[in-house]
Amino acid sequence: MSIVELHITKVVGGGRGLAHHQDEIWMVSGALPGERVRAEGLTSRKGIIEGKTIEILSAPHPARESAPCPHSPLCGGCDWPYIIPEAGTALKAEVASEAARGWPELSRLLSKAPVTASPMAYRLRAQLHWDPDQGILGFYRHRSNTVEAIEECRILSPRLVRSLPSLTRAFARSCPHPVDIEWLENLDGSQAVAALKRVERGPDVPVSAVPAADTLDDGPNGFHILKSSGDLERVWGRDHVRMALPLSLEVPIGTFFQGNRHLVPWLFQRVADLVGPVPVPTWDLHAGVGFLAAAATHAAERPLVLAEISKSSGRAARRNLPKATIRFGVPAEEILRRSGRIPKESLVIVDPPRAGLSSDLRRRLAAWHPDRILMLACDPATWARDTAELISKGYRLTHLELIDLFPSTHHVEVLSVLEAEGSVSSTGEARIQGSGIRDQGAGNTEQGTGTGTSVALP
Repeated sequence: MSIVELHITKVVGGGRGLAHHQDEIWMVSGALPGERVRAEGLTSRKGIIEGKTIEILSAPHPARESAPCPHSPLCGGCDWPYIIPEAGTALKAEVASEAARGWPELSRLLSKAPVTASPMAYRLRAQLHWDPDQGILGFYRHRSNTVEAIEECRILSPRLVRSLPSLTRAFARSCPHPVDIEWLENLDGSQAVAALKRVERGPDVPVSAVPAADTLDDGPNGFHILKSSGDLERVWGRDHVRMALPLSLEVPIGTFFQGNRHLVPWLFQRVADLVGPVPVPTWDLHAGVGFLAAAATHAAERPLVLAEISKSSGRAARRNLPKATIRFGVPAEEILRRSGRIPKESLVIVDPPRAGLSSDLRRRLAAWHPDRILMLACDPATWARDTAELISKGYRLTHLELIDLFPSTHHVEVLSVLEAEGSVSSTGEARIQGSGIRDQGAGNTEQGTGTGTSVALP
């Protein structure tokens, strides 16, 4: 395709730079607002061209790294390797705001929301890929299934980086087929576990492909196989790590957990502060191993109901929170349907996947109308869609902030609280210029106990 010179006007969804050329819209990776770049088109669809930056022709954006990661021209491990991490937080607010542009007021609020930043070397979890033909262990290249070797990495943990050479040598001896490697550490890196997974359309992974413990330098404390079903085939060593939080949590390999070692303790306390000390019934509808529910019960002992689709995560949540009611293996929508009458004076916690809340779950939440909903969303666009619908059903947005759990990428988490109109709650906090959004750091939000009413879900 063509190579053109472009003036980048803003950063948009996916962290790309937006430009107009003739009658075409260009979305260019590697470009930042205000820069003039030479870009190569990669794909074209309906007048929108996806492109990549070849050369910066103007003064660089202030957030641009002068010495980016040496692997960045090819490696797809992160999509913003050319951005200074500390400066990237403001750009993340722009990306979030642009992603929510279909909801103008929410877009405006996201553009002004505070952002909590993170240091690098943050990843508790990582997925790498093994290419036996090249003898390479690393990330996929951008828009490719070709594996790019990494000798150093600013997002991976020091322990994993140190173990890469011995892992590569061990796989060269034991693993003749392509595989994916899952890696999981605890907060201080003193525990690590790993597992092999079959690549898409690849053969099943035999036990013989798993490296022996004595072949690895500073390797994991256990190595296993994750089957396509999600079940774990144990091979050797431990199969979980323990996160040292105010409520210690067991996290097995293959289960979801927040991936940032620096911000996980902060997020735990932040959620506890937002939940407050009033022990209302609390429902965590995307519970994982119980991280957010544990933060809520740390704020105050409370009746807990956890819903989790993954059986392995649900079993871990049962061990982590033995007093809670754990319902796993079926969607949250189905659990709510079966629950009959539910107290309206409840707190609901949701941490949905990138697709956001399902339309059925939004409908059931609106019918239930619990007093408060705390949402941790990984996609600003679906957060805006879900939040706008809940606001239309009688909720008000009372807290909003962004969390940079994934430095060196365009991704950002949205942490928000919605309160039902007429619910009893603290209202004395400062607000952001009449937006109805409480200012970060203005104090905890406390929920009243209400009148004991309940609703039957349809």
